[in-house]
Amino acid sequence: MRKTLSVAFALVCLLGAVSAQTTPGVVDSLGKPLSLFKPASRVISLGPGSTEVLFAIGAKVVGVTSYCVYPPEALKVERIGGFSADSMSLEKILSLRPDLVVDSGAIHTGLTKALANYGIPHYSYDPGSFEDIARGIRNLGTLTGRSEQADVVAATMLNRIDEVKRRVGTLGEEKRKSVFWEVYNEPLMTCGSATFQHAIVEAGGGRDIFADLPGSWPMVSNEEVIKRAPEVIMGADDHGDNISLQALRARPGWSLIPAVKNGKVIILPTGIVSNPGPRVAEGVRAVAEALYPELFR
Repeated sequence: MRKTLSVAFALVCLLGAVSAQTTPGVVDSLGKPLSLFKPASRVISLGPGSTEVLFAIGAKVVGVTSYCVYPPEALKVERIGGFSADSMSLEKILSLRPDLVVDSGAIHTGLTKALANYGIPHYSYDPGSFEDIARGIRNLGTLTGRSEQADVVAATMLNRIDEVKRRVGTLGEEKRKSVFWEVYNEPLMTCGSATFQHAIVEAGGGRDIFADLPGSWPMVSNEEVIKRAPEVIMGADDHGDNISLQALRARPGWSLIPAVKNGKVIILPTGIVSNPGPRVAEGVRAVAEALYPELFR
């Protein structure tokens, strides 16, 4: 193993001194500045969202995780492991000779520290808002020499979101439906105000019942959900069985919630509401169409 890594390290050294940076500087989601000796041409992506972005802007991707399934072209790229840093193969990553690794932030810290030891630069992509996603798209465009393409992708995404916001903006505040977004059921978790899922709900015309909670993934109690009485319950389809109408009716007291009582449970495709990429615009529209179909006829 040590000999293999040593050989891989020698290959990585051929990338040159990345500290001799000449590309315009960017700042990643963790506040770390980064520029490169030259635009990256062999990129590894450790998250589904960044994978979508890289393909959308036309970057050269040589490695992804098993969770990176969109676009279809991503399925043809080498797999370097699963979601967590522990499931990823450092040896495999080194063998692919990347000149940039795009990680998903703090969850990959252990791996990115190891990569730094081999002189491989990394960019942390973990956006919490539409503006953060757009900034990340443009930054990745800068790092890969695809700035023009990235500008178009980011602008198109934001314009599509704004179009939906204009439609639902015709509703009065009193007509906006209250929404509970369930992330997980044991423990019960929702999206905090620092997440793009919260932004998707609000941009789609919903009123997030836990908009007052800061951070990313706060835990909430059954009693508080019942008390706040959402008119609609939403979630991603990778959690779908747990928020089926049948499952929700089986929870103590939940049959009293208007959303459950009236069968207003909406399950949306994970790819457009859980992956921070250009398709979040589709997620916003899907939420709006589900809440206010009359606005889109």
